[in-house]
Amino acid sequence: MSGQRAPAHPWLSFWRLLWQLGVRDIQARYKGSVLGILWSFITPLLTVGLYTFLFSFVFKSQWGEDMRSPLARQMSDPQNTHTQYALVLFAGLIVHTFLADIMVRACSVIHSQANLVKKVVFPLHVLPAVVVFSALFQWLISTALLLGALCLGAGWRALDVVFLSWLSLPLLMLPLVLVGLGVAWFLAAMGVFLRDLSQLMSWLVMALMFSAPILYPMVNLPEAYRNWLYLNPLTWVVESLRHVVYWGVWPDWSQWLIFLWASLLTAYAGAWVFGRMKKGFADVL
Repeated sequence: MSGQRAPAHPWLSFWRLLWQLGVRDIQARYKGSVLGILWSFITPLLTVGLYTFLFSFVFKSQWGEDMRSPLARQMSDPQNTHTQYALVLFAGLIVHTFLADIMVRACSVIHSQANLVKKVVFPLHVLPAVVVFSALFQWLISTALLLGALCLGAGWRALDVVFLSWLSLPLLMLPLVLVGLGVAWFLAAMGVFLRDLSQLMSWLVMALMFSAPILYPMVNLPEAYRNWLYLNPLTWVVESLRHVVYWGVWPDWSQWLIFLWASLLTAYAGAWVFGRMKKGFADVL
C-alpha cells in the first residue's frame, strides 16, 4: 500500500535504538544529582588528582627522561614534574576507565533490563552495546580534557603541542571499542547465569591496571618481561596514545591492523556466545 512505510534495515534500526538507549543511559546515570552531567568532567579530574598525589607526591614516582622531556618542552613550567606526571598518567587512566566501566556494568546489564528480555522482538544484543556507548562517551570527554590541559599548560605556545597525529585518536581507539563490545556481550551473557561474576570484576579491573604501563613506564620492567604486557589489550593503546598525544607520532599501522583483526575476532566471539546463550535468559530471569 502506498500509505505504508518500508521497514527500516535491521542494522539501521539497531543503530537508532543504540543511540536512543545510549543517550537515555547517560542521562539516567546523572539524573537527580546536583551537578548532573558535569560529573563526567569532574570524576576523571578527581581520579587523576588522587593517583597523582599518591604516586607522585607520596611515593615520589617519576616517568623516565624519555617520557618527561617532550612534556618539559610543552609545559609552561618545565620544572613542574607533578603536572607532567599527572598528564602522562591521565592518558593511561582514561583508556583503563573505558574498558573497566564496560567490564563492571556488562555483568548486570541483562538483569537490570529484565523486562526487555521477555519481549520477543527486542534485539537483546543492543543492551551490552549501550554499556560500550556510555563508556565511549566518557572517554571522549576525558580525552577532550587531556588535550585541553595540554594546550592550557603550554600557554602562548599552545600551537606547538597540537599535532596532526591527534586526528588518529578515533582510529586508535577503534580496536579497543571492538574488544569492549566482545567483552560486554560475553560478560552480559555469562552474568545472567553466574551471579558471582560481578564480584570478580573488581579484581580483574585492578589486574588490568597493574598489568599495563599505566602507573609506571614500560622501561621500569626488565626487558624480558615487557612483551608479556602486550597480552593486556590496554598496553598497546596506552603506549600508542601517549606517543600520538605527546610526541605527535602516528600509530604503527601494521601493529594497528593486527590489533584490529584480533579485536574483530573478539567481538565476533562475544556476539556468538551471547547469541547462543540468550535463549535461556528468560528462563533464568
